[in-house]
Amino acid sequence: MDRFFTAESIANPYTNYADLHDKDPVHRLEDEDDVFLVTRHDDCEYVLSDAETFSSKAGPGLRQRSLMSAPTVVADAKYRVVRTLLTNDPPSHSRYRRLVAKAFSARRMAGMEDFMRETLSGLIDDLDPSGDIDFVTDLAEPLPLIVIASFLGVPLSDLDDFRRWSIDAAEVLGGQLTPERSQECHDSLIELLGYFDRQLAERQENPREDFLTALLEGPVNGEDPLTREEMLSIAYVTLVAGNETTANLLSSAMLLLLHNPQVLEQVQEERDLIPLMVEEALRLEAPVQGSVRVATRDASIGDVNVPQGSRVLVVAGAANYDPEVFPEPDQMDLERDNGRSHLTFGKGIHLCLGASLSRIEARIMFDVLFDHFDQFELAHSFDPPYAQNAVLRSLKSLPMHVSQASA
Repeated sequence: MDRFFTAESIANPYTNYADLHDKDPVHRLEDEDDVFLVTRHDDCEYVLSDAETFSSKAGPGLRQRSLMSAPTVVADAKYRVVRTLLTNDPPSHSRYRRLVAKAFSARRMAGMEDFMRETLSGLIDDLDPSGDIDFVTDLAEPLPLIVIASFLGVPLSDLDDFRRWSIDAAEVLGGQLTPERSQECHDSLIELLGYFDRQLAERQENPREDFLTALLEGPVNGEDPLTREEMLSIAYVTLVAGNETTANLLSSAMLLLLHNPQVLEQVQEERDLIPLMVEEALRLEAPVQGSVRVATRDASIGDVNVPQGSRVLVVAGAANYDPEVFPEPDQMDLERDNGRSHLTFGKGIHLCLGASLSRIEARIMFDVLFDHFDQFELAHSFDPPYAQNAVLRSLKSLPMHVSQASA
């Protein structure tokens, strides 16, 4: 197994990133000579910006080909996942993006802020009165799950199922699955698609002001409406991408603040700095460490020849630490003049549609948190437990103590 995929590297990939920047910026995997990791910022930008040469029809997941046994495209008598947004290219990708983008308008995202604040205040009110909490399971995971469920328009009583489906989908993306676990995740996806199929059928009878109804509403500029398969695939991607990555961002940002008390003090005193802190958290701990492309023709990345058909793993997590772009890249610096130059949300035609929603949730999380608490202390002898997943940077637990802000 290449060192990039070891448990040690997943827990702390940044030493490997620095080594690759210096010695091997376009790294051919040791045991698969047609798979390349791209780690420098400029090279990653180049690959992400050239959709003709580097196709997204490689399937999601920053993985070795040998880890591809788990299904990412599901064939079933009734349900299957079709290519829509993440694993597609123009022109069909452009059609899906236009149809979906209207639901992610800045106006609609901003209109959800009051709901987010109320939801978060309720979660905080339910915390253990002792102040001993797990930030991940008590706050970082529930908030985005509730927000995306409300955005989709599905009942909050089904949150436990949403969480289970999200966990299974995330594990397929980057986990090293046994055949048994692969089958479990396959069954979970079929269950999820069936759930959304029933929800869409209900919307046909009773339209609402929600995302699922928007999928049914019809074409943009005379384009063909979405098929049911396409709607199900988009709903699936929205559920998983809309909560899993934001939960990772919130958890990582909190841990970074605990490790950087001077920055924590800064943002507590000057709330206007919270968005800058969020950008640094996105750069330092990219919730999605990278994405995969496939070369449609012979190409060159830097000084390396990449043959047609090769898989190219664009490691945004490494690009975000490129010292040529971000001096002292391991430092959390709110004064960077290029703070938004990170590649965490991608670039070009696949720039993340939900980026604004994720940023709003993170801003509100810390604004409301600072309204309620003024002391934050990490549990003693804490060793961050990360999911064994090379694509999603998922902190599984963050035990800490909080105390009430004084009146």
